[in-house]
Amino acid sequence: MDEYLKNDSDRIKIPESLNERSFEIWNREKFLDREQGKKILKHCGINVESLNIYRTTEPLPYYTHTRNVPQNLLILENKDPFFSMRNHLLSGHTEIFNIETGTLIYGAGKGIIRSFQDFDLCAEPYMKHPGNTILYFGDLDYEGIGIYENLAEKFKDQWKIIPFIPAYKAMLRKAESVKILPKTKESQNRNISSEFFAYFDEQTVCKMKKILEEDRYIPQEILNTTDF
Repeated sequence: MDEYLKNDSDRIKIPESLNERSFEIWNREKFLDREQGKKILKHCGINVESLNIYRTTEPLPYYTHTRNVPQNLLILENKDPFFSMRNHLLSGHTEIFNIETGTLIYGAGKGIIRSFQDFDLCAEPYMKHPGNTILYFGDLDYEGIGIYENLAEKFKDQWKIIPFIPAYKAMLRKAESVKILPKTKESQNRNISSEFFAYFDEQTVCKMKKILEEDRYIPQEILNTTDF
């Protein structure tokens, strides 16, 4: 560490990942994160952030249909809707539920909270265009709503994320022909606010709340390519 700061301190001007900086200093990529690196920094009175590092998360999986801006980016909670909607766009369509859609992002459930932390750092330039709209579509259950509300709240200073309203309404319409909707898991966190519902009309909100209060839910998979 001493040798690095004396002879190679200019390298700190260029940002590197935590593991890259660790190898650069100690020739061990995990030394700073999982071994004795933190203790050494603390002993020397050095803050790890002063080494100009950034922390990496799992890459954000996405499909780019067009890089034209501004555009709508759609985050999808589950894998099946991501593939179905991607196939829909690949087949020559440009709209999903009559909404022009340029990019699909696979959220992987709660994983979107962590992977979206690096959005500004890792996303392609077109994805960060200030005129873009970021939409979210997940299961109509406590957990799906909670994921949206946590995501919207956590990143509200950088991005306004709104529910993909036509998809949720399509779920409700199709659910009317389902005799018995699946039962909500007891382990689900039911602590949601009114933020999600604020985007919908009163009639739609009543239908949604009725399903939730009956301990039922609508999975995204109720919709498929024929519905888009």
